[in-house]
Amino acid sequence: MSDEAIPAEGSQDVAMEAPAAVGFLDTLNEENRGNPSLQKFKDVNNLAKSYTHLERMVGADNMARPAENWSDDQWGEFYNASGRPEAPTKYEISLEGKLGDSALEAFRESAHEAGLNNKQAQSIASFMDGSLEKMAVERYDHAETLTREGELELRQEYGPAFDQQLQLAEGAARQLLGNKSEMLNEIELADGRLLGDHPDIIRMFSAFAKEIGEDKIIGEPTELVMTSEEAGRKIPEIMASGPYNDHRHPEHKTYVAEAARLFRIQSGEAGQA
Repeated sequence: MSDEAIPAEGSQDVAMEAPAAVGFLDTLNEENRGNPSLQKFKDVNNLAKSYTHLERMVGADNMARPAENWSDDQWGEFYNASGRPEAPTKYEISLEGKLGDSALEAFRESAHEAGLNNKQAQSIASFMDGSLEKMAVERYDHAETLTREGELELRQEYGPAFDQQLQLAEGAARQLLGNKSEMLNEIELADGRLLGDHPDIIRMFSAFAKEIGEDKIIGEPTELVMTSEEAGRKIPEIMASGPYNDHRHPEHKTYVAEAARLFRIQSGEAGQA
């Protein structure tokens, strides 16, 4: 008989099962167990090694370089570590120019989403504000130049009648538009000029004045001042007349004097007398 031990009668072979292995994540509470950044650690040693490495980096004032595959949470942690304020409203930005409150609020939102710290946000906002201020000044100067050029154009066209034609144009605008005529001094064109300063608008209402009747606009019968354009049309008629060309005609000198007057009106050098 073999020397091997023979189980006692009535005994049963019992298989001893080893206890189930407990993973590292199973030891964490529910909140930390579900954190995606901890899923890469297999055990406490891996976590300790990573933490030690992080301590060395922080101690050396280093930060991890962003990676293309970072999650939104990782980017958020990076931005926060870089000095991003807790919320867009926490940015402290001081400006003195053209960037309005609504635009500044929108900028804060974008700056926070982009992960800017306060210094970066202030620098960009100051640049934007200064650029808008410069653009506004340049736009104003350009509009002033165009307005002066338009006035000079009309003065050359109307000559001595400039002031009266301007008065007639304004009167026609009030007649036709009523209270809405104020919009001519409120609507800004793409080039910065006001609508009422554009030469074509003034010409248009000046023409309307002739249709309406000058006396109705000015309020009393008055002699209209001849414009340079009108004088230019009259000159050929005078110079083609018989009295002008016949020095023996009794009215020759009168016609010559009238032609000279019209030439002065056309050039804007003289009045109507």
